[in-house]
Amino acid sequence: MHHLPRAPYYRDRASEYQLCTDFPGDEILIDGLHAMQQHFWNNNINVDIPVVRVMNTAHFLAAYMFSTECSGDQLEYDVLAYDSLSRDKQLVYVTMIVLAAMLKRTKGLRASNCRNLILDKRTPDFDDGVTLYDKFLKSAEKRFAEEDFLIDTHEQILKLKAENEQLTSENIQLKYTITKMENQQNIQYNAPVYQGCTFNTTNTTNNYYGASPAENDSSSTCSSPKPEKTWREILGVPKPNKYSEVRRHILERLKFDDEFREFYADATRVELCQRLTNEFGWDLDPNSLGKNMNRKH
Repeated sequence: MHHLPRAPYYRDRASEYQLCTDFPGDEILIDGLHAMQQHFWNNNINVDIPVVRVMNTAHFLAAYMFSTECSGDQLEYDVLAYDSLSRDKQLVYVTMIVLAAMLKRTKGLRASNCRNLILDKRTPDFDDGVTLYDKFLKSAEKRFAEEDFLIDTHEQILKLKAENEQLTSENIQLKYTITKMENQQNIQYNAPVYQGCTFNTTNTTNNYYGASPAENDSSSTCSSPKPEKTWREILGVPKPNKYSEVRRHILERLKFDDEFREFYADATRVELCQRLTNEFGWDLDPNSLGKNMNRKH
């Protein structure tokens, strides 16, 4: 458990002011630490309490507790605190005492269970420290909620979600660009091109005037590609009032007719029927087509 990164659970605050701003309940805990420090000095107890560091470590442990399954191992949390506080055992005890006070003022069964875990079977000196610190806390009115300890976790989740949405958007845009480029390339390769073709003539003079291959002799070096089949040649025209045939015609045509696919994406049912009426030569009823299109089979 050594060197567990804090970033997924908690972001250190730089001052007591920042702690109290983000966690209003910290005010009485921080005041209690200052009172405990004064008590140590008055009684010649050689313990210096770095308040901000202790509070940050206590919040980190609380966030870790509420973000993961409680292991039930007191030593796990002691080791995390020990590693976070430069392996100063006295500060580990102070941090655990503050954490116990936090959890005491936090609603919920999980907070109660975690508090019992970190307090179980401690030394008498530790228990005395818990009692002493509790006396320095001026108010018992302020309370925490479990969610209060997880604000950094929520921010991390929101940040990752935003990054994921951005990547998804960029991926969609990239696919659209690639598809558009492919379509433009297909149009370029499939369109008949006469201009710029070189045709051999009887006097070996190159012809650059754009005449079609049919106007030159059979020894020309380029010829126009055969035109693609139209939708009529591929699919034929559905019979009048056979809306199942119309539905199959539409679904098949969407697979190869780019222009029709773009029209279909933005057209209303009425506009679609008007176009197909003109193409098929018989009147299509939008209501009948809609019912057929909505069938599962």
